[in-house]
Amino acid sequence: FLKNFGLAVMFVGLLIRFILFPLSIKTMRQTENMKKANPEIQKIEKKYANRNDSESMMAKSQETMLVYQKYKINPVSGCLVTFLQIPLFFAFLQAINRVPAIFEGELLGMNLGMTPWKGISNGQYIYIGLIALIIFTTYFSFKNSMNQNSNMGNNEVMKQMDFMFKFMIVMISVASFSLPTALAFYWIVTNAFIVIQNFLVKKVLAK
Repeated sequence: FLKNFGLAVMFVGLLIRFILFPLSIKTMRQTENMKKANPEIQKIEKKYANRNDSESMMAKSQETMLVYQKYKINPVSGCLVTFLQIPLFFAFLQAINRVPAIFEGELLGMNLGMTPWKGISNGQYIYIGLIALIIFTTYFSFKNSMNQNSNMGNNEVMKQMDFMFKFMIVMISVASFSLPTALAFYWIVTNAFIVIQNFLVKKVLAK
């Protein structure tokens, strides 16, 4: 229909994001609820700041969970959409590998089957821009997710999430050199969609 496999890959990527849109909305509503709950979470943190015995830790966890229940918060769902991107990423790679015709297509002067590393090695420096866009959009997409969950009030959880997000960014950035250009277009478009989507939804929820 689109007469170009590169455009088709990006279109399917956007279609996936539209399918996940209700889940994204739910995640952002959780974020707004977390902002409301944060003062109570901070009080609990201060209350148990210098108490490390098991009884105090258990009481702290129970009080925190009561606050979560009060505001209908599920801490795990806050980063669910972000973590879903990884299995989708590899599933999309498998789907691309099963359609050999994609590797013969081109978009913006770039071969969809060629890896950026091979393109750069052949003197086609336009692939450097592709790598830069992958890193740029990945960073801002994941950074946005981190900001959404920054009000959790649990420093240990936030440290673990911060490490995981940084690891994912580094992993994808390094892997992007050796993955098909078609997958790079998918990743760039979907991450750009996430950044714009979150910006617009945040504006609507703030009203």
